[in-house]
Amino acid sequence: MKKILIVFTFLTLYINAQDLEILNEEKKSLRSIDKQIIKQEYEKSKNDWISPININSKINRTHSFNKSSDNLNKSLSLGFTQSIYESGGIEFTIKYANEKLQADFLNWEYENNQLLQEVYETLLQIKKLNTQIKKSDYELKNKEIELVLKKIEYKNGKTDIIELNNAIMARNNQFKNSVNLKNSLKQQKVILKKYTNLEFENIKLLDFSNIKKDDYIKHNLEILYENSMKKVATTSYKKQKSSYLPQVSLSTNLSYNKSENYTLNSSDDNNSAAISLNLSMPLYDVNKKATLEKLRLETLKKSANISDLKNQIKKDYEKSLLKIETYKSYNKIINKNIKLYEDLIEVNRVSNEAGMSSQYDLEILENTKKINEYDLMINNIDMQLEYAKLYFKIKAEV
Repeated sequence: MKKILIVFTFLTLYINAQDLEILNEEKKSLRSIDKQIIKQEYEKSKNDWISPININSKINRTHSFNKSSDNLNKSLSLGFTQSIYESGGIEFTIKYANEKLQADFLNWEYENNQLLQEVYETLLQIKKLNTQIKKSDYELKNKEIELVLKKIEYKNGKTDIIELNNAIMARNNQFKNSVNLKNSLKQQKVILKKYTNLEFENIKLLDFSNIKKDDYIKHNLEILYENSMKKVATTSYKKQKSSYLPQVSLSTNLSYNKSENYTLNSSDDNNSAAISLNLSMPLYDVNKKATLEKLRLETLKKSANISDLKNQIKKDYEKSLLKIETYKSYNKIINKNIKLYEDLIEVNRVSNEAGMSSQYDLEILENTKKINEYDLMINNIDMQLEYAKLYFKIKAEV
């Protein structure tokens, strides 16, 4: 089966609808529907200032008990009242719709990234667990050798039953650890199935590269969203403020009336049209001050939220980078250990061939070297998990 390739580097990070192809059909459908809802909400919002055209129809018949009158009246009218000037209110309505659309799409993209991050981190966890299982196999081999050596020492009277029992328990605990790792691997594969129908083996992941702190803050989706919502709040305040200023509306009406007098056997038709220009302005609104103050405070709160969020995001970045640097430091130590084990293995192999050391010593050294190599791989995966926390928080560059 053709492998799906996920590329994530800062210059090529582009999370769009195509990237959602990795998701199953149900989740792709949900994301698509959410996007359509955002678009329809925008269409509705930007036209809120446009009034509907109304049609009214009426039939009325009057009949007196003494039969002195018997009339049938029919009427039909078509008209609308449209605001044509609201002291900036119309412009603010359209601006509000555009800014809300931008904010909603940023939130939609953020939710997409969260889904993709779940998939990506699950894939990394599966890769990590596979590596841990291989490492555990070598650790179990060493525990088996240690148990054999303890049995020999016990038979020769060089150790007591407590140390032998400890060796047995250590071997059993290592075996349990291997079983737990395999169970965890199964669980992660089940989690992956919640998001995609693709198998782990059919998805190839490329490593992240580093990202600068300034770029991380500049392109951070949460900050971009909060900045966008601040614009929405500011425009909402201005829009509400304009509602207390003069407004001009245009009214038109076309009507048709027909009256039939059955008593006199006569009828009368009447057509009319009317147009008017109306000026209005609220003279007093008891809630005006409180309403405007609430919107003003909400705008100030958005500014405070942005400053607080930037501080949190900076700390999150520094926390992830600190962990990454720690893993790099671990790897330097492990690489030195691997070089040391290579030297010891070479010396021990010569000694073993000369009959001066046992095969068990050589096997323990070789197994321990492999354990260290797997530790390197695990640390590299942990670094990728930290990079993922950063990369899925930034906006795609189109």
